Amino acid sequence: MEKLKLTGTGNKERRSYFILSKEQRFFSLFPIFLMNCGFKNIGIYEDYQEGTDIATFKDTIEHMQNEDYDIDIVYTSDKIILIVRTDADNREKLLSAIKKIADSEEIQ
Repeated sequence: MEKLKLTGTGNKERRSYFILSKEQRFFSLFPIFLMNCGFKNIGIYEDYQEGTDIATFKDTIEHMQNEDYDIDIVYTSDKIILIVRTDADNREKLLSAIKKIADSEEIQ
């Protein structure tokens, strides 16, 4: 499985961010990330996989949340930024989930 390129990361207290390449495969990979973070209702991303052009997502934000993770997905003209708020206890699970969809030496 080809993964997205991770070009930047950071975290402070409860907030982590991940900057990803903006590629069409995001719509098929992101549900994997969500399921690994314990999300049950990922239907909107399954709908995106069929016929939705990621290039049409510019300067928009989507939000989703479950009992452990509060996530903002920011689409710019050339990248996707995931902003994730969670407790420190969930950090390893979060990093494991991002590693399943993104390649980079920056994930620590």
